[in-house]
Amino acid sequence: MADDSDKLSGAEEYITATIALTETLAPDQEKSLRDALEKLSTFALLAREVDARKILLCYDPARTSQKKLLELIRQAGGQLAHIESEGSPLLGTIFPGPPPAA
Repeated sequence: MADDSDKLSGAEEYITATIALTETLAPDQEKSLRDALEKLSTFALLAREVDARKILLCYDPARTSQKKLLELIRQAGGQLAHIESEGSPLLGTIFPGPPPAA
């Protein structure tokens, strides 16, 4: 079975999304969301930071969609307040420091 990294062109464009929630996620909802995001391919979701009121995602729009990511948040019980997204420059400027914990 071929490794997905063999299919990458090196010119992938990632999208950064910042999602604010109207209400704080309960601990079980936060865990459910983290588990759902963990199931996505590491090539589809390059980085994530989940907080009880705000979620930061960096994803490859060719491998997953913002619609799918928002649906995962809704399924976990998140109520969306505001969504901002843009093409991602360097990941170090979006998620400074060590990679976020899963």
